[in-house]
Amino acid sequence: MKIKKLFTVVLIFILATSGLVTISFAQTFTDVPEDHPYKDAIEFCQQKGYVVGIDETTFMPDAKLTRAQLAVLWCRILSIRDKNHKFADITQLANYWDNAVIVLNSLGIVKGVSETSFSPDSYITREQLALLTKKTYKLGAEDPDAYKQYTDHESISEWARDGISSCINAEVFEGLFDKENFMPQEPVTRAELCKLVYNLSLPKYTITIAPLEGGTITASHARARAGTLISLDVIPDEGKQLKPGTLKYNDTPIEGNTFIMPPEDVLITAEFEDIPPVLESIEVTSEPDKTTYTVGEALDLTGLVITATYSDGSQAVVTGYTTDPAEGTTLDTEGTVNVVVSYTEGDITVTTSFDVEVTDGEPEPATLESIEVTSGPNKTTYTVGEALDLTGLVITATYSDGSTNAVTGYTTNPVEGEALNTEGTVTVTVSYTEGEITKTATFDVQVNPADTNGNE
Repeated sequence: MKIKKLFTVVLIFILATSGLVTISFAQTFTDVPEDHPYKDAIEFCQQKGYVVGIDETTFMPDAKLTRAQLAVLWCRILSIRDKNHKFADITQLANYWDNAVIVLNSLGIVKGVSETSFSPDSYITREQLALLTKKTYKLGAEDPDAYKQYTDHESISEWARDGISSCINAEVFEGLFDKENFMPQEPVTRAELCKLVYNLSLPKYTITIAPLEGGTITASHARARAGTLISLDVIPDEGKQLKPGTLKYNDTPIEGNTFIMPPEDVLITAEFEDIPPVLESIEVTSEPDKTTYTVGEALDLTGLVITATYSDGSQAVVTGYTTDPAEGTTLDTEGTVNVVVSYTEGDITVTTSFDVEVTDGEPEPATLESIEVTSGPNKTTYTVGEALDLTGLVITATYSDGSTNAVTGYTTNPVEGEALNTEGTVTVTVSYTEGEITKTATFDVQVNPADTNGNE
């Protein structure tokens, strides 16, 4: 037991330092092109001496690994001597893999398929490799149910689930077994083993979120290896939004909410700002001066005022709107024409409308609706016997089209110049006629008694 613990300590040291070795020129394999997804991993493992080619130019990346081959390669990866002994008085081991299997089994890293059988010629499966990796690198399953991310997770053997979850949590499956299905019983290829070892060799870098005001940001990883896709969840506070162009890692702008982890620690920075008010509605606050037309006249929008209302309750008179029909359009259809006003700010378009009337031929003349005294006469106080004086009197008529006009030609009762012989308040009635329509209005004058003391 003490020997096993001592080996574990030595093994951890070897694994911790093996990734620091500088990679020099690697042999080029013709069956591993530049665009092969595992090219870097294969060259890394070849340079380390973990794997060799089938010959000088062939690697066979898709060749399946047997359990015996995996044992030999695993010993190389762990820097464990796997060669047979040279003692003449000790029976030689029969197969090239015997020593590797015996050593790994004695360390508790590999087991047989039964108590008495190792099955060296069987292929090593993905789920077996996951368990082997967990045992070797002492990986812990932070989320025991991580294996359920695969749609075929129910086909994963129960004994392998903890190993697969551990590998997922340690992110050693990134770029390798990170598709929708895991295919647990699928044999592992030479290239896939290289990618797993390469992932294990890469250092992890930290991801730190800088202090923020106006919102929060969380990253998909707290630590990650170079090349890992990092996703950010950006959540502005109420009334806030992410300020465009401010989301960065190490002062490098981030497009969208994702970036590829560089080979260094990362600091995420961002700025939040108030959400600007957005357009909510418009209304016609003053209709055009002209709202009545005859057929054939052009639409005239002079005097039209459109007011916009925004999400913060503010309002503003706006221009740049469009109408349908447009200004200058000939109005050829008799009746009520609805003019639709459209106004756009950013991606928001709102509308309102108003009506104009179009008649066939000349519009009917406006008719008299009422008159009023808009300025009384200069003299409104009399003594008995004085004559009524209407100087300064102004009478204004109002018509059916809303227009007004100061008029003359009216009559009064009593008439101008008539002697006011009745003491008290005298009501003067004004009558005005246009066509067959007569309208009246009144005003009062005061008649005082004559001076009996002979004063002028």
